[in-house]
Amino acid sequence: MKKVILTIVFTLAILVGLMAAFSSAVSADNGPDWISGFGNGAVFTMTNVVTGNAVIMFSRDSHGVLTYVGSFLTGGDGGLRSGPPDPLMSSGSLMLTQDGKWLLAVNAGSSTVSVFQVKNNSLTLTDQESSGGSFPVSLTISGNEVFVLNGGTPNPNISGFNLSNNGKITAINNSTITLPSTSAIYTQVGFDNSGKWLAVSDLSDNSILTYAVNSGVPSGLKTLSSSGPAPFAFLFDARNNLISVQAGNSAVSSYSISDSGVLTPIVEAFNPTSSTACWIVEDQTDDLFTTNPGTANISSYQDLSNSGNVGWLNASAASGIATIDEGITNNGDFLYALGVKTASVNSAGNVYAFKISGNGSLKMVGPFSAPGLTNSSQGLAAW
Repeated sequence: MKKVILTIVFTLAILVGLMAAFSSAVSADNGPDWISGFGNGAVFTMTNVVTGNAVIMFSRDSHGVLTYVGSFLTGGDGGLRSGPPDPLMSSGSLMLTQDGKWLLAVNAGSSTVSVFQVKNNSLTLTDQESSGGSFPVSLTISGNEVFVLNGGTPNPNISGFNLSNNGKITAINNSTITLPSTSAIYTQVGFDNSGKWLAVSDLSDNSILTYAVNSGVPSGLKTLSSSGPAPFAFLFDARNNLISVQAGNSAVSSYSISDSGVLTPIVEAFNPTSSTACWIVEDQTDDLFTTNPGTANISSYQDLSNSGNVGWLNASAASGIATIDEGITNNGDFLYALGVKTASVNSAGNVYAFKISGNGSLKMVGPFSAPGLTNSSQGLAAW
């Protein structure tokens, strides 16, 4: 009888332990092992200072409130491709790996890329290497492969790297590809969900480029004229459709990608207002959000069942703030956007937090400031 009781007690102890571990994982938003040191998550942005770039880090609580943690030098310099409020003219200048353990940042002014380990309550610089070209403006990551878009003229390119498990990046042989136009403004590089295709947006030539990627080496360039003028930022939805926002007419366009990397237009959804949209993110319920600094608002769209059939939800899901780079937390609850100063609104020096509602509306949690954030800052990553 004693043996039976001891067995039951032992079994119950194991179950309690497993339940506690599960509860802990759930409370941490199923995040990486550093998450407990940051509450429920973290938000990162970049000063882009031309005489010493740095990453600004905030911790996030369960209500979306941010607390300033610190500023961490990248070892490189920021840069100005144009004047504020969009100094790098790009999307994806600051990027977390899929597991949230490594943060990569471009140093446009010194043509380097920095790697930080995200751990405990801090960032640790683990590497800084040449970007493989001049004036890097955008990053993308798939597994341990990293690609950088170097926007410097007259030889803009994309260049590939392997990221090691100790935070070092090593250039991949034959991965650097010079982009077709020597004078074009290329704004983003991005992997599709499979990691087999790279896309590059060409703002000035109104086109989207795709390359096949095999063992880190791009090839087989294909070019598609964008559905509308000045494609800027893009993403791939859950069904691997490419969703692009067009700065030229503030529309959101979608494309399917074939097994051979060919993009085929699906739909072009026009915002009912003149919103000057440039940046785009998608949450876990198929809602899309574009930041529109020129009209000081954020608009929402719906990607119906991740089919690429995009239609607008709310022309002004949030208003009265001018923002650029944005990010959504892994649990899909909160959207964060980097504030800037425009002719009509001064939102510079702040990161804006919003609770995402199911109908595509946004409820402001609050602006959160940090020393070092200016109208020349750029880049945002959220967990």
